[in-house]
Amino acid sequence: MFLCVFLFAFYSCSKSKVDPGVKPGPDPDPKPTEITNPWNKNPYKLNVFYFVPNDVDTFANFKNRLSQILLRGQKEFADDMEKDGYGRKSFGLNLINDKTVNVIYLKGKFGKEKYMYDGGGPNIKAEVDAYFTQNPDDKKSVHNLIIVPAYDLSDPYRPSGPPYYGSGTYCYALDFQYLDVNYLGTSGARGNSATVFIGGLLHELGHGLNASHDKMIKSMVPSRGTSLMSDGNYTYGKSLTTLSRSSTATFNSSQTFSTETRSDWYTTVNNEITELSVKYENGSIVIDGKFQSSKKVNDIIVWNDPAPFGAANTDYDAVSWSGKVVGTDGFHFVCPLTDFYKLEGDYQLRIGFVHENGTRTNFGYNYSFVNSIPQISGVAVHTLEPTTGWSILGKDSEEWDGIASSILDNNRNTFWHSTWRAGQPTHPHWVAVDMGEVRSFKGLAFRQRDNLNGALKDVKVYQSTNGTEWTLLKTFQLPNVNGSWINIDLGSTISTRYLKIESQNSWGDFYYANLADFGIYK
Repeated sequence: MFLCVFLFAFYSCSKSKVDPGVKPGPDPDPKPTEITNPWNKNPYKLNVFYFVPNDVDTFANFKNRLSQILLRGQKEFADDMEKDGYGRKSFGLNLINDKTVNVIYLKGKFGKEKYMYDGGGPNIKAEVDAYFTQNPDDKKSVHNLIIVPAYDLSDPYRPSGPPYYGSGTYCYALDFQYLDVNYLGTSGARGNSATVFIGGLLHELGHGLNASHDKMIKSMVPSRGTSLMSDGNYTYGKSLTTLSRSSTATFNSSQTFSTETRSDWYTTVNNEITELSVKYENGSIVIDGKFQSSKKVNDIIVWNDPAPFGAANTDYDAVSWSGKVVGTDGFHFVCPLTDFYKLEGDYQLRIGFVHENGTRTNFGYNYSFVNSIPQISGVAVHTLEPTTGWSILGKDSEEWDGIASSILDNNRNTFWHSTWRAGQPTHPHWVAVDMGEVRSFKGLAFRQRDNLNGALKDVKVYQSTNGTEWTLLKTFQLPNVNGSWINIDLGSTISTRYLKIESQNSWGDFYYANLADFGIYK
């Protein structure tokens, strides 16, 4: 049973307020013994660091306390993996013995001001990476949990200071005297603090092992409780708190859960949804489709995420389902509306494919509820016309690693990016396409870059038969979603040779623009 953490208090404090339970220096390592831990044979293991700025002390007995937390979490993860049919898989830990995790003590080069919550994560990561460069044998996987002693203890039960989040395969949490499993389930401030911060540590670890935020669907709450990757930090150690099925599906292909070695962990996968049908039927959203992938798909996840979405930390309320591939290239989901917590406003449907090498490819589609009914008729995949023979007629600017022709290669991993290194020109930005000959079509298709910073928002598209004189074809707004093709229906068939895409602004109000792919459909 688990939890999540989102409570961060930011107070000022002085060194004189540090709790007397703090003592300097690393804990001594116990002597190694024979290890019987069932996941000790995992070829990849979580790297665990205790990172200490040079003006901060450690908290007493940190290795023992962290070992108890991680070993408890390891077993709980295995319990939920087994419930969902994956066997007793869990993340590997680099152990000294069955009760002690090998926690790497790393003294920072700088004081705590260099490693604060805002902006400190990259600085810690750089020193961890440098440590691995000097000690390559200590790197047991690409996944890293980095614990930093709290700096601000003005409220001893709500400490703060260091980074506390997951970022890629690196995740950060803080240590303090009440980060101790012995306080879980107890009453009072110490018990509440242990719930928030131990659950929070496991929540951030979930991110570091590839899991996304989600909310347990209603029908699963009686048997599974609160999702670790949602509000579990308020319940961990107090009431039932577990992994959702979307988290276990993700961990099934996470490196530290693997019992086999491979050389292509988290490398790029080319994956496309080739057919998609989404409809409202018998009180449920029914999703059917087919896909083509360059690597085997182990699991598929569906999220229905109420607005706001598309930005960090806006998806704690995304209800999720997981399933297996149907046949060799299909998928089928039934999402009953009785499993939703609200039936109003805007939503985003996301479909994630978890590949055998741990990579996940996501596709997003926006829809809305009206009178408690999902309006999803516009969620579809069209067959795009080949871009063979197409070329770039012109552009306002591009980067060497974001060339304009990338929008014609049908590859979401490449993109056009307006200039940002040599200057900061503002919108509008534009790119013009020569389709080689006059072509007839009734719709335009756009795909935003996976990194949505600078994603196109309000757009004008112009047409031309000679490439010099332009007529406005359509003005519209692209949703802030990545992975999926965004369809713009023109209402009637258009025949032309040249098209110019002009940005008016971008999501997030960035001065630059970018776009992964562009196409047309009949």
